[in-house]
Amino acid sequence: MSTLTKDTWKIIKFNQKNAFVFELLFRLVTTTLYLLLLNKGLLFALRMAGYSYLTAANIGYFLVKPWTLLLIAAMAVIGILILMLETGCLLTLYEGAFYSRKLKMGEILTGGFFKLAHEIRRKNWRLGLLILADYGLVNLYLIYQMLTHVKPLNFVISEILNKPVGKASVALFLVLLLAVVIPGIYTFHACMVEQKNFRDGYFRSLWLLRHRVLKVVILLTIYYATAVVGLWIVYAFCVLIAAVGVTLFTDNSLALAILPAACGRIELVLIFLTSMFLTVGNWGALSVQYFGFTSNFTKRSKSSDYSGSKYGDRKLAALFMAVAAAFSLFSIFGVVRNGSAITTDLLSVIQITAHRGSSKEAPENTMAAMTKAVDDLADFVELDVQETKDGVVVLGHDISLKRVSGINRTISSYTFEELQQLDVGKWFSADYEGEQIPSLEEVMEFCKGRININIEIKDLGNSSELPDKVRDLIEKYQMKEQCVVTSVRMSYLSRIKEQDPEIRTGYIISAAYGDYYSSDAIDFISLRSSFVSEKLVEAAHKKGKAVHAWTVNNKSEIERMKMLGVDNIITDYPVLAREILYREAATETLLEYLRLVLK
Repeated sequence: MSTLTKDTWKIIKFNQKNAFVFELLFRLVTTTLYLLLLNKGLLFALRMAGYSYLTAANIGYFLVKPWTLLLIAAMAVIGILILMLETGCLLTLYEGAFYSRKLKMGEILTGGFFKLAHEIRRKNWRLGLLILADYGLVNLYLIYQMLTHVKPLNFVISEILNKPVGKASVALFLVLLLAVVIPGIYTFHACMVEQKNFRDGYFRSLWLLRHRVLKVVILLTIYYATAVVGLWIVYAFCVLIAAVGVTLFTDNSLALAILPAACGRIELVLIFLTSMFLTVGNWGALSVQYFGFTSNFTKRSKSSDYSGSKYGDRKLAALFMAVAAAFSLFSIFGVVRNGSAITTDLLSVIQITAHRGSSKEAPENTMAAMTKAVDDLADFVELDVQETKDGVVVLGHDISLKRVSGINRTISSYTFEELQQLDVGKWFSADYEGEQIPSLEEVMEFCKGRININIEIKDLGNSSELPDKVRDLIEKYQMKEQCVVTSVRMSYLSRIKEQDPEIRTGYIISAAYGDYYSSDAIDFISLRSSFVSEKLVEAAHKKGKAVHAWTVNNKSEIERMKMLGVDNIITDYPVLAREILYREAATETLLEYLRLVLK
């Protein structure tokens, strides 16, 4: 066993630089492209199913819809092809290492494509299913940790594991998975290196494992356990560093809000990296065992005639990788700038909206309030819009400007240029004297890539062109994924939906009566928190609609909203809300300890 471990380390170390750089680039490119396709497909499937949001109440119905089944099948095929390509690349790498040749990244990639094309030509589709099962087993713990961050799957998994029948079913599934994967762990080498068909390759794997099953399983288990333990050691170290940074360089009021958010991101990054290292190590270990157990392979000297030349044009492969990497970076930039259904909705438990900006720290509906909302880590900023005399869309809650400027005139009686002469900050604090009323365009330019926007269109009458102008601005700034539009007037929302179904809309209601969440013109309802009940949230979620609650400003009400499972809390205190929603006893204790030590 120790010899196999040493040989595994040697084969990985032999070409470690190219191995890990290649794997990092490969994972970044393929993961980005895969998630981009998943995001587009998920939005399409939701629309075809008649849902606006995926919730714990409607996920069962969603999964059996025809378009959803088609999406699952398509994403599974794409995923299998990516995994087969990655497997082919790493086997090419280790095949070269066995012959004492350091392969360049272009050679690794072309070798992977060669092996993938060969398996497709031979119609070795069962190999793809086995690779999917193998990756699932190897990364099982990491997949579980990842899914705990994804709603509503986290809720579904929790419900399954909390029931004896669910636990028994999971255990049975794992036993069956082990029974299929373990006997076939060398099938990939037999098919991709020896070029056997699946049946012969699987039996070849069984033959190689005879009398060695226990030793191999123990060895691989030790590798995987070491990787998981390493993950948590590194995670603990990163959390400690983050906690020290938060304690030293941020305000105490923000510390408990920042650290849980940082911990979540650290965990996701480490899961990604651990999966990458686990994959490289797994194929390295299996390759050492395979070449060591195979009688018709013998170790050869560096003078071997293996050249890798059969794997085609390396320059073409390098060009392909460069184009794919550029497209990947462009896609990442697009997600950051324009938002994504996955990052916005699925990776958040409850989203937090800063009411009129952080309106308890800066004058409402001003650029100062928007900036504060970003600083306070809010997911959304809520703002109100009206129209000036010359048709410019500007921020403003009241029809009259008396409360914020001292002048008893309406916004619509001013041109935008005239409006800029008003001081709407001095009433709040002398620190904000000279603050102006911003246009919606100014706010969108600032918020793009920083924070999502909840645009409430004030009711200016049925003939108002304000809804059309708001829609035009969202399209102009390409912020459909970063903006939602709300109003108390349903006709405004209907007009926007008719003109662009992709813009998400929310109906603001003053009382919780009627089947108002069934309308196709809206994606969510927004109502006073005192009207929110468990029955209402469940009914809305079954219809695929989200629930936004306002204005939630005290601890007990925030905790009640969390317990009821609302999707978005609109509050004047986003930092307090994040503290209560995401605080953990462990991080709280750690911060208290560090404050004492670092005083």
